[in-house]
Amino acid sequence: MPFAEPDADEDPGRQFVTALARGLSILKAFTQGDTSLGNQELAERTGLTKPTVSRLTYTLTRLGYLACSPQTGRYELGTSALALGYWAMAGSYIRQVAKPLMERVSEELNLCCALGYRDEADAVYLEHTRGSGALIMSVQSGSRTPLVTTAMGRALIAVMDRGERDKLFAAEKVRYGAQWPRILKGIQEGLKDYQARGFTLSLGDWEKEINAVGVPLELNDGNPPMALILGGSSYVVDRQRLVEHVGPRLAELAAQIRQGLKFRG
Repeated sequence: MPFAEPDADEDPGRQFVTALARGLSILKAFTQGDTSLGNQELAERTGLTKPTVSRLTYTLTRLGYLACSPQTGRYELGTSALALGYWAMAGSYIRQVAKPLMERVSEELNLCCALGYRDEADAVYLEHTRGSGALIMSVQSGSRTPLVTTAMGRALIAVMDRGERDKLFAAEKVRYGAQWPRILKGIQEGLKDYQARGFTLSLGDWEKEINAVGVPLELNDGNPPMALILGGSSYVVDRQRLVEHVGPRLAELAAQIRQGLKFRG
């Protein structure tokens, strides 16, 4: 439906924020059958001028609500748009491909598995599975955990560019105060693990009795990286098991998901 600002008598207090409404009209222009849209198509669907659409798509891309393909210059809904509602997550092709593979690994290793993405200083869980006897971790779809103390967060940090990482660290240093040196040391160890083994570790850093490994999931489709974790009670999954068995299996899972998405596309 083309964008339309309400008449003055419909909004007597002038509480209507036109810029916000125009931005939302861009997101609403995407329908179930769309894989991607260009600025011209968005202008036609919303009734907005092409220069206005260009400014809005740029802003929405910077905020993660749209993802722009570097090859085509066309847009898809980004990971931040997934956080707006469960319906978006439920229809995500990434979840459809990833969930059965995650369930298989959870049952195989009897550990919890999660898929998530970054939103500012948090990791947001998009999907979560567990083995039949696994510890029930206190997360579900939509749960948020800190980037800097979790295996998932450290996996996401590992694939950030230097400037983005420095900006995050500056903000978290203020947030955590005296705790920051200890947290930073854990991050640095996680980055070394990633460079050496291809996965990050969190040994009781998020919750005292939870150990986990994380790997980034880079999709190369214009969307920001996601990440996967496998974890459980420190009593049943120690560092040696994580390093020798769980981490390599998680890296294999990430490769399977990427292959499944490629095949599906």
